[in-house]
Amino acid sequence: MSSEKLLFGTAGVPRSTKASSSTAGIERVRELGLDCMELEFVQGVRMSEKGAGNVLETAGRENIALSVHAPYYINLNSPE
Repeated sequence: MSSEKLLFGTAGVPRSTKASSSTAGIERVRELGLDCMELEFVQGVRMSEKGAGNVLETAGRENIALSVHAPYYINLNSPE
């Protein structure tokens, strides 16, 4: 995918996706005519290596760029 093109996508799996998996989300993003999707790992990374491989394969097949929202490690609102 060319880096000269402005990409539009969703933060997380689109709400209109029937299954809530990352791979289904990637396929739905393509159906919607979008270019990218952010994987939201806000409260921790909960994906196996096999699952990550499936996500990578699906994104490549659908020509969808991925970004990742990493977990929050510091919560300035928490008393802890």
